[in-house]
Amino acid sequence: MAADYTAPAGNRSALRRPGAESVLPGGRFVASLGQQYTTGPGPFGLAISPGGNLVVSANGGPDRYSLTVLRKENGSWNVRQWIAPQKRREPATEPEEDDWHSVFMGLAFNGEDELYASEGDSGRVRLIDPRSGARKHVFDLNQGGFADSYAGDLALDRARGLLYVVDQANFRLVAIDTRKRHILASLRLGRLPFSIALSADGRKAYVTNIGMFEYKPVPGATRKGALETGLPFPAFGFPSPEAAAGARRDTEKGPVDVPGLGDPNVPESNSLAVIDLTRPAAPKLQALVRTGLPFGEDSLGGSSPSGVAVAGEYVFVSNGHNDSVTVVDARTNRVQTTIPIRVPGLDKLRGVLPIGLTWYAPAKWLLVAEAGINAVGVIDTRDMRLIGHLPVGWFPTRAAVDGGTVYVVNAKGHGTGPNGDPAIRDTFQGSFRRGSISVFPLPKAEEISALTDRVMRNAGFTPSREEAPALPVGIRHVVLIVKENRTFDEMFGDIPNASNGPVASAAALARFGRNATVNPDRRSQPPPPVLKNVNVSPNHHELASRFAFSDNFYADSEVSVDGHHWLVGSYPNAWTESSLMASYGGEKEFRFPTKAPGRLSFAQSNSSVHPEEQLEAGAIWHHLDRHGISFRNYGEGFELAGVEEEPGMKPTGARYLTNVPMPEPLYRNTSREYPQFNTNIPDQYRASQFISEVRQKYVDGVEPFPQFTYIHLPQDHTARVRAKDGYPYMASYIADNDYALGRIVEFLSQTPWWREMAIFVTEDDAQSGVDHVDSHRTVLMVVSPYARKNYASHVNSSFPGLLKTIFRLLGLPPLNLFDAAASDLSDCFGGEPDFAPYRVLPIDPALFDPAKVKDPLDPAPDSPRMDDPRFLREQHEARGRK
Repeated sequence: MAADYTAPAGNRSALRRPGAESVLPGGRFVASLGQQYTTGPGPFGLAISPGGNLVVSANGGPDRYSLTVLRKENGSWNVRQWIAPQKRREPATEPEEDDWHSVFMGLAFNGEDELYASEGDSGRVRLIDPRSGARKHVFDLNQGGFADSYAGDLALDRARGLLYVVDQANFRLVAIDTRKRHILASLRLGRLPFSIALSADGRKAYVTNIGMFEYKPVPGATRKGALETGLPFPAFGFPSPEAAAGARRDTEKGPVDVPGLGDPNVPESNSLAVIDLTRPAAPKLQALVRTGLPFGEDSLGGSSPSGVAVAGEYVFVSNGHNDSVTVVDARTNRVQTTIPIRVPGLDKLRGVLPIGLTWYAPAKWLLVAEAGINAVGVIDTRDMRLIGHLPVGWFPTRAAVDGGTVYVVNAKGHGTGPNGDPAIRDTFQGSFRRGSISVFPLPKAEEISALTDRVMRNAGFTPSREEAPALPVGIRHVVLIVKENRTFDEMFGDIPNASNGPVASAAALARFGRNATVNPDRRSQPPPPVLKNVNVSPNHHELASRFAFSDNFYADSEVSVDGHHWLVGSYPNAWTESSLMASYGGEKEFRFPTKAPGRLSFAQSNSSVHPEEQLEAGAIWHHLDRHGISFRNYGEGFELAGVEEEPGMKPTGARYLTNVPMPEPLYRNTSREYPQFNTNIPDQYRASQFISEVRQKYVDGVEPFPQFTYIHLPQDHTARVRAKDGYPYMASYIADNDYALGRIVEFLSQTPWWREMAIFVTEDDAQSGVDHVDSHRTVLMVVSPYARKNYASHVNSSFPGLLKTIFRLLGLPPLNLFDAAASDLSDCFGGEPDFAPYRVLPIDPALFDPAKVKDPLDPAPDSPRMDDPRFLREQHEARGRK
């Protein structure tokens, strides 16, 4: 029997303790070496001054785009934050010269008194005094016929005064003469250029291309006329002949010929660009070297080359999806070898997620920021092998060594902790999170083995001595229902006890509980009455009372983008994680129309998996498909870059302006009659569409009921009050979602498959509410005849643990390292099965009357897009109150 792996926390709750051992959502530990310094959210950039007295991180998180500056004084580090002021402007308008909006990845020192920092969405690079934060100059990439630029990573040739800037949007490298302060040249590279490094003499640049495709507009499509000119469903699944060559598809205005995507393995895709900089005013693209595994039989995604470092005659590239480092001979521009990064005992699984690289010449070691396992890998470049790992913080992205001291930026620091205290000013998950800088002496070679053991234990990679807990053998059909954005406390904070004892709950935070006070929106005119002692979620509470739930279950995500990736088994890569934080502050815009091809890849808050994010083993859809597990999808996986979600777009709720595809197995198995995310469409419509299709295809039809069913039920995301459309209160959306959930469970419990069924109910994240345990804690219910009655699981688990449970029920092996080493939800099952059907409970009609909900063709177009940052912050204004 194969060894079982579980998260080390057991029943311990998430606990943030910078400088000590922290318990992460999902049950892993982080206990970094050395000293920890808190930064703003999501650091993806790191630079050390030539004298070693200043260390800076570029923090790309929403509302707190900032630079964290560590300054050495009297042998210790003092911390300062230079925060981009965030003057509000209209989207896609040119910023004023002093209007500093954001930072993104790129940092470079010119001496001790000058720091270059990329601004991201503005397409500019800012030169500042790192000691005071004062602006010295701003370089604008939007000139010479280029527009919509996105300033990303950068590198400085100090000897020649040349700055090289990666423009992600225009797929190019920009050379700047910093002494004359003007742009020298622009050179087209591959798709979505990401990281850059220079040779020691500055005569060559190496840039990773993390993209796969260059997307094209749907012919004739416009944003203003999206209803008539956009596609109601993605043009094709990838891979397929249609995706490669194009296909004719229908719009309301008429058929159009959608261009194909071409070959995913062209040189511009998932490659290293080698640039000759001998003449900086006329740089030459010398080679495009593909790294890692090509898309095909051995890999269902691109290699995702995420980091690059130069060490004499070698260039090293980290392949995020393949858990490997490619070694390129700098003299021939040919791949010399590939260094695998594997977890012993789990060698076939991926999830180490190598990103940033740095070479330390005295030891001839290459250090690798391993974001997936919260470590820094150590590769001995003398024999090109991995010798071990060093424990750091949560999701390390960059590392650097100076004078024998290691500096690592961790995008998620040590977690968030609770956000339920009314004294906390900003509780929004995206900006509440913090990163960190870990500072420690480089360990000696003989110390690495023990440190590696610590990394393995913290990540759950030590095999359990016990067999995996048993699961019911009678379950042959699994249903996963995914909702939107709620914390445990705001839904279940009013549950003090379960059949097995006390529940970790906070009644004061249960604003959507059984005994809530519902206040009108301050903009409602005339305002409806205050509703007191209202049961906002009777079906949620009845299901928790009759079946099992968890009070120690967490979202691994901060927002919907990473949440919907995690929930389909697609852990966020460097592109996803770096982009989503910028996007949630409105600083990584999809623009249409545009001449900047990369802008069509910018997904903003649209949450589905794109080809650039497709992992080596694929997502849950590929996993099910290759093992012959039948499945059907309702509403998930087609909220893609540039989707329009307006009224009148039923049944799918969407219009697509580009040829961005869906994963092919998902494309084949997705209902075209069920909407994706669009809060103009009630969940009652979704429930009706689901019930109608299941009845037609499976109950009354001849098709076998799928072994796995995915249902996206998003209306508890909430939207702005629309009294005339049936939503007089924000809580009315919660009630709509609750009643739809009850209807779906009632229907499924009356089908022949109920006796062999398990239904899991969770949220994609916990960003819209507050919680007294941890801001990631969310709802998880197990609804099944085999579930324990009114049972509260206390096992620290999260989305990978949920998927592990589903895979085990369906007889599947692990998909990746995350679900392999997660703690499952097996304790929620047990006892004698109870096959009695569920009966849906009614909603208070003063809060929500299903009969009054308008047809989705008709509502006024004032609902927010998925995770509109302004709307999310509005929800947090009432934090901590019922």
